[in-house]
Amino acid sequence: MMAEKSDEQNLIHYVNESLRDEEEFHFLRFEFLQRLNIIHLQIDLARMKSKIQQAKKATTNELIDLKTTMRDYTKAIRDYEYLRNKKRLEKLEMRKRKLLLLKYFLTQNDFNDPLQSHYSSFQEADDKIDPLRGIFMRYLPAWLTFSHEEKAARKMEYSEGKAPKEVSVFVDRLVRFIIAVTGGGFLVVPMVLMTLAQSQTKSLVTVSVAVVFFALILSFGIRVSNVETLVSTATYAAVLVVFVGTSTGTATNTGTTLSTK
Repeated sequence: MMAEKSDEQNLIHYVNESLRDEEEFHFLRFEFLQRLNIIHLQIDLARMKSKIQQAKKATTNELIDLKTTMRDYTKAIRDYEYLRNKKRLEKLEMRKRKLLLLKYFLTQNDFNDPLQSHYSSFQEADDKIDPLRGIFMRYLPAWLTFSHEEKAARKMEYSEGKAPKEVSVFVDRLVRFIIAVTGGGFLVVPMVLMTLAQSQTKSLVTVSVAVVFFALILSFGIRVSNVETLVSTATYAAVLVVFVGTSTGTATNTGTTLSTK
């Protein structure tokens, strides 16, 4: 539908509606235009290089053009990387933003859906919150996941039950408690299993399963580096192996004593 009001009026209406309904300002990345600009500058530089190498010299004007084009090329790449590192909107939210833009700015002269692009916000794409805390922040009630400061700063989002941006004290302590209990369970459960009806085969199978399961939980549930994952898994395996050696030695000594008697 063609907009009835002028673009100047529509801009004001759109910004007011965006301020009222959007927690984060959303923008289009314009992938096609970004890449078109970079490739255009890239071809210009390639032709400059060819011309200078053929002539085996560079005039003052050519050096000035080279300096300007190189600066534009570097800036275009830097800007493109900056936009791509921003958090991409989910499909539902992206559709909502696009429909709002179409509501105010679609005209009969627009060709091939110019508002179709990646929509992003200014949040960083690489979220620093680990997956376990992220799950609790997303699915627990807002009155538990929002800190006092965030409740005051984001009253509308809090009332709508949206996920918080910061980890509250409750969520942080809950995750710490779960990790502590889980860590203790990873040691106690295998040891109990290996103590009952002791055999070397059973102990080795128990250790192998426990180490694999521990590595899976560590990899997918907690955000740690590769080195930390390797060290933690190796340490856990070493503790269980020491217990296997101790329990096997005790069982062997007990059996020898009984046979001697």
